[in-house]
Amino acid sequence: TDSQQRLLLEASWEAIERAGIDPVSLRDSQTGVFAGVMYNDYGTTLNGEEFEGFQGQGSAGSVASGRVSYALGLEGPAVTVD
Repeated sequence: TDSQQRLLLEASWEAIERAGIDPVSLRDSQTGVFAGVMYNDYGTTLNGEEFEGFQGQGSAGSVASGRVSYALGLEGPAVTVD
């Protein structure tokens, strides 16, 4: 997984906790995730065949908001803006 996406997931979890909300309580809610992503260059470092499983969606910036939404079990919109 792109390190940028891992950081987004960690920061999202922490932001929810700091707002005084239990992240687990948001599961199945209509909560949306909107993220701005740039410098999507992680995929260019995965050139060899041994990284084949990490190419594609694992490094696509467009799935960043969806990854957060899925990890938290959210049912609202998930939009990533480049």
